[in-house]
Amino acid sequence: MTHLERALPLWHFSVQHSGWVAAAPHTVWQALRTLSVQDLIPTRPLVALRHLRSSRSFARGTLFDDGPVTMLHIDAPCYAVGGAIAKPWHFRPARQEPVSLEHFTAFAEPGWVKYLTDFSVDPAGGGTRITTVTRGVATDERARRLFNLYWTLIRPGVGVVRRDLLASTARRVRQCENPGSSDRLR
Repeated sequence: MTHLERALPLWHFSVQHSGWVAAAPHTVWQALRTLSVQDLIPTRPLVALRHLRSSRSFARGTLFDDGPVTMLHIDAPCYAVGGAIAKPWHFRPARQEPVSLEHFTAFAEPGWVKYLTDFSVDPAGGGTRITTVTRGVATDERARRLFNLYWTLIRPGVGVVRRDLLASTARRVRQCENPGSSDRLR
């Protein structure tokens, strides 16, 4: 059972994406671990649009160090989980940074959505399967209704971001290991 599954055994929304890369797991992990928003081609304008009115910028560091979720547990080189507590439906989204998985799990203040995103890197078929899962739960019924509306609008963009993250990881692996390789995410 993953840390995400233990922390959020019940959820209101979930999305999962995965892909395969023709490289060793430690190489894929390193590529994933060092990605930044600048490496994500279709994602950059979506992030800029989403954070247009926010004081927070995700463009400076890696996604693990300065991304949309606070990394709460890392089992290098195979697993990481990060989380956030937010009111993303607001014009200027309110946000709280969880300091640990225990803090995340215990948080129950009404009016918020808690979400976790995990990344797993596993050997598969002579290469590596990389999977990312995001799950979230609202802390009350009103937050759930508001988030459902918000989720309906952003879910297609979430898919674009996740597929971009997987493709960018594969691209980084190719650039670092085999610049002429035809390895690709499938």
